[in-house]
Amino acid sequence: MRTCSLCGKKKKTVPLDMEDPVFGAYVRLMRKLKLSKHSGDLGICKNCMKMYLLMKRTHNSKIVLYSVAAAISAIVYFYFTGNIFFSIIIGIFIVSWSVFSYCPPLR
Repeated sequence: MRTCSLCGKKKKTVPLDMEDPVFGAYVRLMRKLKLSKHSGDLGICKNCMKMYLLMKRTHNSKIVLYSVAAAISAIVYFYFTGNIFFSIIIGIFIVSWSVFSYCPPLR
């Protein structure tokens, strides 16, 4: 029995990938700061799976949206300034915004 990361109940769940660099770091940080209410492994129960799949679809579409916005911004910045280094930095910064809608992968 694992704890569902969405509803917080102990049920039979599909496990989340705790080795994922973003999600694993987030969970470890929250546990060290004693802000996490979940102590064991996390997963998604059958009742929450529909909501999880919606979150995953939203995250994937935001990655595409932010990538396109980053490419356009970097190209425009490079066109006006001629500085490739800051164009790349701006692109990375814009793509990193997709972390705010991050959805952890299932194992």
